[in-house]
Amino acid sequence: MPDETPPPPRVALHHAVTGVPFAHVWAAAPDAYGDHALLSEEERRRSGAFRREGDRRLYVAARTLLRTALSRCVPEVPPVGWRFTTGPHGRPETAGPPTVPPLRFSVAHAPGLAVCLVCPELDCGVDVETADRSVDPVRVARTMFHPRETARVLAAPPAERSAVFLRHWTLKEAYGKARGLGFLLPPDSYAVTPDAAGAPRLAAADDDGLLWQFAQWPRGDRHVVAVALRRGHGPDVTVVRHPGPP
Repeated sequence: MPDETPPPPRVALHHAVTGVPFAHVWAAAPDAYGDHALLSEEERRRSGAFRREGDRRLYVAARTLLRTALSRCVPEVPPVGWRFTTGPHGRPETAGPPTVPPLRFSVAHAPGLAVCLVCPELDCGVDVETADRSVDPVRVARTMFHPRETARVLAAPPAERSAVFLRHWTLKEAYGKARGLGFLLPPDSYAVTPDAAGAPRLAAADDDGLLWQFAQWPRGDRHVVAVALRRGHGPDVTVVRHPGPP
């Protein structure tokens, strides 16, 4: 018999009255999905190439999370129905079916968690990192950060430097992904630092920081999530943080 399970309810992509876009963020643990039934043949081939079972499960979770998140925005398209392509610098995009409005997305994962951001039309990026990541914050900041960001890491008490470093790192990663350039964007050419009110703000040599919006929050005790959105000159996008996978 055909599957008559109704599709999940559609999530709003814009505010019904103001028209302000919504940016939806979902997260999933590596064991959130039992198998790779929703993946394409290419995704299954890639999942089979992982040597470590933990890496394979995290990849399967991230790709399944993306497909189910897109279908929460457009329930008429089942998770298996989405097709993907890459932009000039490798940024993933939807290749079909066409939707109105067009959907943009970003996916990231770190040990123990995959995250997915979906929004209408806007350039967007998401990053997630583990709070217990083993890294020398001073050394990496001096190599990879803008001088303004490096100064903030150095000014932090030694016990807090890793946390300050991680906040900057995830914001920079999210912004680079939203630009579609990733590490092709020189990391010392832009800085994401708090303004007078404490909100992250962008200063960049080749970009207008007033066009960008950032959000950041802890996910449980182990992870930090950051989001970057090119909202333009309009009002701030509403970032919807869902408690679990779609």
